Amino acid sequence: MINQAAPANGSAGADEGGRRAQILDAAVHVMAERGFRGASIKRIAERAGLKSPALIYWYFKDKQALFEAMLDEMAPFLAVVADAENLLDQPPEQVLPRIVDGFLRTVQQPVIGRFVRILLSEAARHPSVAEFFAKRGPLVVVNFLERYLARQVELGRLRPHDPRAAARAFMGMLVVYLLGREVFAVIGAGFPRAELYGQEVTAIFLNGLSAT
Repeated sequence: MINQAAPANGSAGADEGGRRAQILDAAVHVMAERGFRGASIKRIAERAGLKSPALIYWYFKDKQALFEAMLDEMAPFLAVVADAENLLDQPPEQVLPRIVDGFLRTVQQPVIGRFVRILLSEAARHPSVAEFFAKRGPLVVVNFLERYLARQVELGRLRPHDPRAAARAFMGMLVVYLLGREVFAVIGAGFPRAELYGQEVTAIFLNGLSAT
């Protein structure tokens, strides 16, 4: 492993960020092609155009850390709830479409289908991967939705309901789209395009919980 201080100047920092993104992109493609076990550090380095596989350890301590970083990088929809406190009092007609849009932009990334297959396979073999992904991805949004929906009931915008069940139902409609699009074609047969699906999901949910 390389043991040296990271460059401190701004230009070098930008180069470091670019190299890290380059490694992550290479790892996604290699793991998509060969699976987690078959994706060696050497192959990832070759795909990233690195002169030595050891350079990867400048950024990631091992392949597991690299895999975990991939999960973080491939979830732009989490950015929607990053500033949760400022969203709690905003109306659902504004907040829910933003969550849907972030999710759909995530699943439409070019390599997401193959990556989902890798994730499902690894989660089945390694419970720690499943737990990590849940805490980094769906559970973050579910926890936010529970708080958000409960607050909207307090504000009188939504009718009284169990926010725990509603939050999971909302995420479930999105996950079905992902699985139908990328894993189980028979489920996704006849799906409308992403934008229309998102609009329908939001409308169904809001109509079901409307306080009026």
